[in-house]
Amino acid sequence: MPDVARALPPKELLWLGCREKTCCYTTKVILTGRDVWRIAQALELQPWDFTLYCDAEDGAVDGFQLAPGGPFYQVMLAKRAASGPTGAPCIFLWRLAGGHAQCGLGGLRPLPCQVYPAVLVEGMLACQDGACTCRRWSVVDLDGAQETARLRQLLAETAKYRAIVAAWNAQVAAQTGARTYREFCAYVLDAYAARAESAP
Repeated sequence: MPDVARALPPKELLWLGCREKTCCYTTKVILTGRDVWRIAQALELQPWDFTLYCDAEDGAVDGFQLAPGGPFYQVMLAKRAASGPTGAPCIFLWRLAGGHAQCGLGGLRPLPCQVYPAVLVEGMLACQDGACTCRRWSVVDLDGAQETARLRQLLAETAKYRAIVAAWNAQVAAQTGARTYREFCAYVLDAYAARAESAP
């Protein structure tokens, strides 16, 4: 066990040791298409079983439409219940017998969850201000090279997903009727399956 603990970066150990996992209640986790595809494939679930769509944030590059000229949406991890004053637990959050909260996805966690609360500000590694109510995070808690690599991976995955969403939106714009969220999810899964098959 000590060898496993030594292999984990400090941030991961701090997060695993957090009893409450408040961030898993209060954070709206916006997923990339690759995250949706990875989780759906690994758990043999349909995306609509563990995601919802929500109004797209201002300036979101991955906003998809369901009707021509309609509003833009983004894909988010579902919650177990309606949000209240303290939020609601992520659909994958487990509460163990002793009361300790744990992510049921483990290594499958979406990239936004893996990098949290790290962000890139003008290319420099930083922590989101007030991102966590359980503790105050500092860049000292982060493994600089690993976090920067993950954040760059997230940017790259978002760029690929953006292209898939743009192609979907072009199809929606060319039609007269509305499409469903399930149709969008199926489109995303097909797009990533095709990429996986064409990869060397």
